[in-house]
Formats: sequence, structure tokens, C-alpha cells
Amino acid sequence: MDRSLFNSSRCRGVTLVELLVVIGIIGTLVALLLPAVQRARESARRSQCQNNLKQLGLAVQGCAEAQGTFPMGAQTWLDNSGPTVEGVMYGNRRWSWFVYVLFHAGEGALYNSQWNHYQSSTWQNWPTGNSSLSYAALPNKTTPVAGFMCPSDPTNPKVNSQDGPASSNNQGFHGNYVLCAGNTAFGTSSLNSAQLNGISFPLSAVRFAHVRDGLSNTLAASEIMLVPEPIGGGGATIDTRGRYHNNIHGGCNFSTLNPPNTTVRDRLPYCTNAQPLAPCLGGSGINHVISARSHHTGGVNAVLADGATRFVADNVDLVVWQAAGSRNGREPTNGLE
Repeated sequence: MDRSLFNSSRCRGVTLVELLVVIGIIGTLVALLLPAVQRARESARRSQCQNNLKQLGLAVQGCAEAQGTFPMGAQTWLDNSGPTVEGVMYGNRRWSWFVYVLFHAGEGALYNSQWNHYQSSTWQNWPTGNSSLSYAALPNKTTPVAGFMCPSDPTNPKVNSQDGPASSNNQGFHGNYVLCAGNTAFGTSSLNSAQLNGISFPLSAVRFAHVRDGLSNTLAASEIMLVPEPIGGGGATIDTRGRYHNNIHGGCNFSTLNPPNTTVRDRLPYCTNAQPLAPCLGGSGINHVISARSHHTGGVNAVLADGATRFVADNVDLVVWQAAGSRNGREPTNGLE
């Protein structure tokens, strides 16, 4: 038997060099594919986020048709103890538009539990009040609502504020979607905060007929970034943006004063734990401004008052963006893409 023939037919093992080459090829393929996979996932998250806003836009329309006006942004002037109407002091009626649209957003059970609480007698206590009618006793206030959370925001679900779940001052569920108050700062005086030019702001009562620019040219809602509040962090970690159940500081309305994802800081009484992508200047006695922000690359999702959704680029013409924020300025809004 020819031994040379036998030896040549034997299987040869894989060398270390060959193994390293294979590993290198696999690593290169992973490096090439991973960004594509991440982009696909973010595209899906962005689409879901846009669909959530679409449903919110329809819920806002349903609410406006049922009660005759777009939902009131806040039941009180901002940072203020008034007004008093027929003996009812609205300064501590802190709920926002959120509860009004819950029913039309398919959250009937949550709407019923919270609306019944709000309507039982006069709800006049601070969030830390001991009364059974106070904010502390608000049913299901830490219940997250998926339709109000953008899946691209890693802070979700934000259901506790810095005081923690056991505290009566826990502010509960925060969400990514906020209604448009107009294209200016939110003044903290009674005159300024209740006379804005959007569709929803403190003590607003905007009807379809008041939207002189047309529903298809006026923003209803957009998205903001949530900022975590580490439990037990005290006053150094508070951020009221997206705080649906206590809107006395205007945390669930936005303005088109600045472009989407602007580097200009938001301004609120409480935003002391702001992050680089959601900058904010905190302090009392300042006009409020909350700008549309998102974790999407290049822009934000928004929905118009007619229910049509848009992805608005960060570099949108500021004149067009500001025009879309007002309901009655008769400004051109073409180019809102």
C-alpha cells in the first residue's frame, strides 16, 4: 500500500491562524449588521411612537366633539392660587388634559376611577394632603398607559417621582406626549398663562371654530423626553415634564417657540435633574417653555389637530414650526415635514 497516498487523504486540523481569520470575518459581519439591526428596531419604535400620537390625535378630536372644546391644558393658572369661581379655588385643581382624553383613548376603566375621584366634592388639597379627596388618594396614579409612552425613550415607564412609590407626594405616571399650548413662553401670571395661542393651555376652552388657521395647519401634540427622578433624591432630582396628574407647573404642554430637539434649555420651576439631551433651567418666577424633543434621529413625531401625523425634522423652518403652534395667526405652514 502506498503510504504517501494514505497520508495525503488524512483530514487536516484547523490551524490557529485559520480560526482567527474566521473569527475576524464573523466579527466584521456582526459590526456591519448590528447598526442595520439597530436602525430597523428604531424605525419600528418610531413608527409605534407615531401611531401612538395618531391615536392621541383622534382621542383629542373625540374629546373636543363630545364636550365642545379641546381638552383644557390645566385646571389652574400656572404656579398660581387662582382663579376662584363660584367659591371654588382652582389653584389646587391640578389635573391636566390627560384624564379628559383617557376615555376616548380606550382607557375607560382608568378614566372612570380617576374622574370620579376628581368630581367627588371639591378637590382642593395639595398633593400631600391627608384628605381622602386629595391627590395622594388618586386611584391608579402609578398605572402606566402604553399609548402615552414612546418606546424609543429608555426612561419609560416613569411611574414614580423622587419621593418614591410609598410617599403620598409621589406624582405617578409621566408620559411622552404633550398637547400644544402655542408658540410663545407660558407666562406665570393669570393673564399670560390662560391666554395662549395653541389648542390647549391653562383654563383653555378652544373650539374647532377658534382654530382659524384650520385643523390641518395647527399642531395638536408632539413628544418630549422624560428625565428619570432617582427615588429618594430629594429636590435635586425633580423633573415635572410629562407629569400628567399634577399640571400646576405646565409639564404636559409644549411650545413651538424653539425648534425640535433644540439646544436651548427648557424653563420650569422644577427640572433640576436635566440631562444633556433634555436641558432645562429650573427656578421660580420664570416663564415656562417646554420644547418638543425625542430620542429619534433627526426630528420628532407630531400630530395635527385633524389627526394627521408628521415627522418634523430638527432643521424645520422655524417660521413654519412656530406657525403650526398657533391656532389663529394665519401664517403659512407648508413645509412642516
